[in-house]
Amino acid sequence: MRSSFLKSQCLVSSRKSQKIGYARVSTDEQSVDPQTDALEAAGCVRIFMDEGIAVAKNRPGLEKARKKLRTGDVFMVWAIDRAFRSTIEAILFLDELMKDGIEFRSITQCIDTTTPEGRKWFIDTASWAEYERAIISRRTKEKMASAKRRGQHLGRPYLLSDDHVHAAHKKVTQNNIPISHVATQLSVSHDTLIRGFKRLGLPV
Repeated sequence: MRSSFLKSQCLVSSRKSQKIGYARVSTDEQSVDPQTDALEAAGCVRIFMDEGIAVAKNRPGLEKARKKLRTGDVFMVWAIDRAFRSTIEAILFLDELMKDGIEFRSITQCIDTTTPEGRKWFIDTASWAEYERAIISRRTKEKMASAKRRGQHLGRPYLLSDDHVHAAHKKVTQNNIPISHVATQLSVSHDTLIRGFKRLGLPV
């Protein structure tokens, strides 16, 4: 029993530590390349990613990175806000890493949590990132509410202008042309044209 235990301990101690990276972007339009390039340059042998994920609770890439980490490894991110949604989440995650003998490092913020100063800087940075997200969210909601009151549209532009929608509706209702045919003439889908009618309050 003792010999097998010592053998397992020897295997653990002889294992070479690894740097495991994690990268995340909030939208599909963004690229993880700057993050992955920096993580590779920092010596990461594996990089896990979540793309098009803003603040979702489920982040498969982060979960896979956590499972891959072993005692003596280093978990690396480009910046703290790329990994955590809130200050409390960041603290709990770091606590788990430290209990398992895993280091944490942030490239852009030069954070090394092996020191008390590094851990304090980690918490302060996570708190500031959460504050910034809250401010941005509040401003976005205020902007959307203001635009809605003014009748303005935010987001991606409509595929069909109001004039096109009205002209299409006239063809459908007065000329008895099938919606699908009119949609084809406008190079849009049947559903897109229907949404255009509904947007302007036109009967379908």
